[in-house]
Amino acid sequence: MIIDVFKRWGQKIIGNVNRDFLTYLVFLLIAIVIWYLNALNKELTVDLKFAIKYTDLPEDKILTNTPPEYLILTLNAQGFALLKYRFGLKFYTVTIEANYQTLRKKNNSSQDYFLTTQSAFDRIASQLSSDVKLRLITPDTLNFLLSETVEKKMSVKPALQLQFDKGFLPRGKMMIAPGEITVTGPKTIVDTMQYVYTRSKLFRKLNDTLKTSIALLPVHQLRYSVNEVKILQAIERHTEATITVPVEPVNLPEGLTMKVFPGTVAINCMVPVVDYEKLQPYMFRVVVDYNSVKDARDNQTKARVTISRTPDYVTNVTFHPKNVDFIIEK
Repeated sequence: MIIDVFKRWGQKIIGNVNRDFLTYLVFLLIAIVIWYLNALNKELTVDLKFAIKYTDLPEDKILTNTPPEYLILTLNAQGFALLKYRFGLKFYTVTIEANYQTLRKKNNSSQDYFLTTQSAFDRIASQLSSDVKLRLITPDTLNFLLSETVEKKMSVKPALQLQFDKGFLPRGKMMIAPGEITVTGPKTIVDTMQYVYTRSKLFRKLNDTLKTSIALLPVHQLRYSVNEVKILQAIERHTEATITVPVEPVNLPEGLTMKVFPGTVAINCMVPVVDYEKLQPYMFRVVVDYNSVKDARDNQTKARVTISRTPDYVTNVTFHPKNVDFIIEK
């Protein structure tokens, strides 16, 4: 009985406290809103961060450092005018022209340039709302490292992974257009490069001619004459072929003859079905080089066989034997 009385008293006290607390919060919120609205009617000075977009950089030079990405603008205006900058849905950006008219050399250096934000003050101010006054820009100086550029022609190397359907293989070489591009950038980087590579890409279960465009792999501080190339790779159903080809001695001095045993090798390869019937021994060239054995003293030395020519549409070429006996005669 006594416990029930205490429970009822406790619930009544808690209920009164909750109501009083909620009432306090409501009045506090109203007071804050009134204070904030009153503050917005007053003239305020605030510091706000703006992203920088650099334009009109010299085309004959490459920017090799990272200049500041943001400016701190000290703005003066009525609070309502500043709301869109402080709570806007988009991040505000100011544009700065960095060209030979606005940039200045530092200590007669050929690479070090700077731009004072004071010199861009009026242009930046013009990009703000008319009811906002620009008072100060931080930092006061923007530094640029502009390197002399060189141009170099480079071949394009595709970084593609091709996986073929069963029985299918590429026919002929991959065509790349353009196969060579102009690369512009700092000499220290350009001189170390031989090729420009494409982005890597995997193609699976190929069973028909591949036609695609692929972007070039970007390299920091380099510009390309084009940013993507077209790829064409014929793909055909293939079959296995075996063909017998004579072995030809090469680089023989005048007055010498070289006989090899055996005089032919068996070449195994994969050939497109459409080309199978036209495959002939003369399309291959199999050689042994006299220069590789001319100083041999051991009669057991064998001559190494190499294939110096194959049709461009055959793949997976193997042959046997790899070495042959020989006799050199005058």
